[in-house]
Amino acid sequence: MIKSFLIFSIYLLLSSCSTSIKKIDSNLAIDDFSMTQFEINGDKSYAISSPKSLFIKDIQIYKLDKTKILFYEENKVSYIIKSLKSSLLNNNKDIKLEGNVRLYDLNNKANTINANKAFWNIDKYEFTLIGDVILNNNSINIESSKAVLNKKENIIKFFKPVKYRYLNNSSTLNYKVKADNAYYDLNKKTLFFESKNERVKSKINF
Repeated sequence: MIKSFLIFSIYLLLSSCSTSIKKIDSNLAIDDFSMTQFEINGDKSYAISSPKSLFIKDIQIYKLDKTKILFYEENKVSYIIKSLKSSLLNNNKDIKLEGNVRLYDLNNKANTINANKAFWNIDKYEFTLIGDVILNNNSINIESSKAVLNKKENIIKFFKPVKYRYLNNSSTLNYKVKADNAYYDLNKKTLFFESKNERVKSKINF
């Protein structure tokens, strides 16, 4: 459970000269927005920053441009996610990201995931990525319409349709798989494929 304790530029009384806050009706326009949220034990949960943001008072939502989020495990950055726009919802426990979403897995530095949209539920430790989801690293490529990354399990679940390609440049092996779903264990670096109504289709080119 995340403690609702926030540190950000407003409550530092604009101690940073680069921070600018303007009142627009009942809302606040904030330049150089920066906020860090902590867990109950004092460890960092995530830090979010944006060059331009708007706090909408009536619905208690932050709207952010060019968002950058650092997610922590034991006070070390484990994931970085960037997007063109984002919203902080539900007392900052949910984050919605839109536009050129890109996730960097620092535990497995070769892994990057792109998507059109993403949703991060803090309490469930889950990323949901939607639309043109593509995972790339040095040797594999996975495409799907939706994926869910569970930070506790460190498993990415890809949902129908799933296309997988493995390319080994040294042996010119090109291995392709089509399936309904796929499960990528980031710790074990293993992949499992399944299809409910038909067999998993695979192709190997030598």
